[in-house]
Amino acid sequence: MKMKQKWIAVLLLCVLCAPVCLTGFDAGHVFAATVQEKITAASKEKQEALDKIKQAEKQKDDVVAQSEQLNREIDIVQTEIYEIDTIIEEADAEIKTKEDEIAEYEKNIEAQDESFKQVLRSMDETSALSYLELLLSSKSFSEFMINLETIHEITQHDMAAIDEMVELKNGVEAAKAVVETRKAEQEEARVIAADKENTLQDKLEEKEALTKTLDADIEKYKKVYEAARAEEEKLKNSVAPELSKSTTPTVKYTGGKFCWPAPSYTRISSPYGYRIHPIYKTKKFHSGVDMAAPGGTNILAAEAGTVIRATWNGGYGNCVIIDHGNGVSTLYGHARKLLVTKGQKVTRGQVIALVGTTGNSTGNHLHFEVLLNGKTTDPMAYLK
Repeated sequence: MKMKQKWIAVLLLCVLCAPVCLTGFDAGHVFAATVQEKITAASKEKQEALDKIKQAEKQKDDVVAQSEQLNREIDIVQTEIYEIDTIIEEADAEIKTKEDEIAEYEKNIEAQDESFKQVLRSMDETSALSYLELLLSSKSFSEFMINLETIHEITQHDMAAIDEMVELKNGVEAAKAVVETRKAEQEEARVIAADKENTLQDKLEEKEALTKTLDADIEKYKKVYEAARAEEEKLKNSVAPELSKSTTPTVKYTGGKFCWPAPSYTRISSPYGYRIHPIYKTKKFHSGVDMAAPGGTNILAAEAGTVIRATWNGGYGNCVIIDHGNGVSTLYGHARKLLVTKGQKVTRGQVIALVGTTGNSTGNHLHFEVLLNGKTTDPMAYLK
């Protein structure tokens, strides 16, 4: 009986311990899975913020280009207004000259008219007898006619002088009217040009206000991006210790040199280490090397191994990660197209993807990383 009770006690102890052991065994995996979900969410939020930054910056570029065009149009209109004002000023000066000439003619006409009237009065009062004597003193009819013609020519000369001045005055007034018409046309054109300038200025102010709004949006999205990036980094660091419990200790790479993953394109457009970020213009750590290569060119596996990731990977865009064993893996980012799948075995130099500009990228290139036990290192030490 005592033996039976002893076995029952042992059995109960095993049953009670089993959940505890299982819970302890699964804890790390549950923690890692939960954090990985958060990492994925943070990566997604980071990519969305980046997309919004790119969209806002493109919109800003368009608005700035429109503002520059408006400025050019305003310059043209202002030049037109300046030329119109010059013509109006010249017309004013010409009108003033014509008015002075008209005033002078009027003064001369008045003086000549007064002189003529004085002559006529003199003829009536004193000279009429002289003219009559002149006519009566004629010794013949022909002489009489000559004397009469002389008297007529004297009076006609005075009248002609007055008529000439009146005609000149009328000519100046006509010229003045032409100038005034031209001035009125220019003043009308100036009103139209000024209205156009005001319209362009209003549009320019709208574009400048929109540019400020877009600048504020870009700064806001950058803060969202930076917060998501920091959260992603923090989560990765928090899960690393849990995951490292099942991995081997840090090892030293003992394999041969990797082959160059972007054949025929050996220029490094951005090296490993700290650099000025091409999009955010701030100092950022660059975890790999960028190899300048045209879009669509082949990306090769640097060494034989197993594909452990072949999918979209946040800022890396379309990404392949290959495990080469001994804690060494390589990453290939921003691909246009992936040619391998997760779990696939690949050989050294095998084409695994095509160069592109997906993810956080400013142009076609291959972003290449070497990781030792999950941590980046300078890839140049592992390349031929």
